[in-house]
Amino acid sequence: MKIAIFTDIHEDFIMLEKAYNKLNSIGYDLLICLGDITGYTPEFYNHQPDANACIDLIRENADMVLAGNHDLYSCQRLPTYHLDKNIPENWYELTNEQQSIIAKDSIWLYENEIIPQLSLENYNFLCSLEEWSYDDTDDLQILFSHFVYPDLAGIGRWFPYQIKELKPHFKLMEELECQLAFVGHFHSEEVIIANKFFWSAPCIGTVKIKPKQRIILCPSIVGNGKSGRFTIFDTKTNKITPHHISKT
Repeated sequence: MKIAIFTDIHEDFIMLEKAYNKLNSIGYDLLICLGDITGYTPEFYNHQPDANACIDLIRENADMVLAGNHDLYSCQRLPTYHLDKNIPENWYELTNEQQSIIAKDSIWLYENEIIPQLSLENYNFLCSLEEWSYDDTDDLQILFSHFVYPDLAGIGRWFPYQIKELKPHFKLMEELECQLAFVGHFHSEEVIIANKFFWSAPCIGTVKIKPKQRIILCPSIVGNGKSGRFTIFDTKTNKITPHHISKT
């Protein structure tokens, strides 16, 4: 089975449409979106945002869609996980200054992010998204989420720079009996693979992996200003292939 993975679209419909058209020309069996369909901040991105068009395409064509931190913010929804951040129920009613005092620089506050004007259907769709899921196919149990446990939606201002910081996610994988986990959020330019002992270098081209306790960091659709990427994992061959899409 060929599992296609889209992540971190950030309202860039032009790149998303290019990715989907290329995916259709390649062929796939399952399309999974790891979140951050929305999330546009002018100083970070220079594309024309179209949140509704992006959500429409994903909603109509993806087999599994998960919530990222920006999706939660767009529909003003609190995360289910990372409750140790002690986010109050009235979080979105607070001023930015009040949020900053509570967050103590540990939570994204989205100070300059433009909340999209969503259709009711797309608003309800974002509100309905789970923060993680798994799929059992070809004798493989695979965990999918936007980020890593305990911050599965990626609301916290942190990234795991040491392999030991991934231990909670590996533990969750063991509890769920998952051999592989795919995550987004990192905005890496290429696929990066982590096991319990070390990170891989960015993987250029197709790479074959051992289906045993591996976390795969997937590159983003929105890309780095010049190009974006999506990933296809072939469960029959255990090969992961990144596919580039150009902005020009």
